[in-house]
Amino acid sequence: MRDLDSFDTTLFGAWPQTAAYDPGGGSGWSAEHCRLAVETVFLETKSGDPQQQLRALLNDMTAEMRAQFDLFKRLRTAAEAVSQGDDEAAARLARADIKAAVDAMSLIIRTLEKIDALQRQIVRDQELESERNADETGYEAAKARLLVIIEQRVNDRVEAILAGRGRDGAENTDATGPPGADGLGGGVNAVAGDRGG
Repeated sequence: MRDLDSFDTTLFGAWPQTAAYDPGGGSGWSAEHCRLAVETVFLETKSGDPQQQLRALLNDMTAEMRAQFDLFKRLRTAAEAVSQGDDEAAARLARADIKAAVDAMSLIIRTLEKIDALQRQIVRDQELESERNADETGYEAAKARLLVIIEQRVNDRVEAILAGRGRDGAENTDATGPPGADGLGGGVNAVAGDRGG
């Protein structure tokens, strides 16, 4: 069983809405500063982000569970003092209170651990989502760059082919024209004309 006396509820605190990354060492915005900045931009919000609403709910539950843990810890301490007294009936009730307080404290610890696990999962999901969005953006940018390169290469190749045909056409005029305009087509027409005449 856990050591309820050494359990530190301050290990379970409120999680910020966004991860605080501050390379400047103290120059980053606080959560309150971020909230005020957002309120100046958005006049009205009809509905909030469900993930942020869940995070706020979990933060409220964490604060409540911590307060309840401290209350049951004080109740257990008071009941232990009463259980040491001479009154047997009061001592029996105090022992029952101690057992109830210990059970409640154990449940609170498990609840805090579950809340913390949910908060960590929210953070992981947000990181995965941001990575996925970054990957999609990077993919689209790379695809656009590749299409520009392909188009440039095609244009260069077409210009080279057209320039090559222009040189060949100037040197050999018999190679241009529609099919059938060469000597073979004329020969066929000539043979057909001889048969008809």
